[in-house]
Amino acid sequence: METDIAKTAGKLKWWHLALIAAGASFIGGLSGGTTHTQEKKLYNKKNKQAPWAPPSWLFAPAWTLNNFFLIKALIKILNKENVAEKRKLMLLQGAIWAIFFSFNYIYFRKKSPILAAAWTMADAVLATASLIMALKNDKKLALNYLPLVLWTGYASTIADYQALKNPDPVLHTAALLN
Repeated sequence: METDIAKTAGKLKWWHLALIAAGASFIGGLSGGTTHTQEKKLYNKKNKQAPWAPPSWLFAPAWTLNNFFLIKALIKILNKENVAEKRKLMLLQGAIWAIFFSFNYIYFRKKSPILAAAWTMADAVLATASLIMALKNDKKLALNYLPLVLWTGYASTIADYQALKNPDPVLHTAALLN
């Protein structure tokens, strides 16, 4: 028997999901507590960036797209009947969202490149675990995790570079590589 949430979620149109994803991305951005200009200044000027890092404006659309597919996956999970798999996937989803909503706080407010790298790597691991788990029974569900796996895999290389090339005021470390 479906829950009321699952029934309602199953009726959402693609544009409903897009609006929810954009809203989630906006709320996630608020945790940094900085304006876009301040974020851009930190991103482009203060930290040494990986030569392959994308422009800062690309992060908002990338995360809105990632969130769109995560919400699609969440709806599919809510409608799954396999309780053991459903519980594990829901826990992974919860952890992914916790990382998403706390990342800007760690990176922009606390300015910790090492913790940001750990968060990004954890996100990549959780997304990969979700994809692998979903692949066992539902390839369409698994495909919803692919954008996040690709983005966080790529972002992990950038975050690792920053963690090695920049001091960390939270952990009181100097740049490990110059």
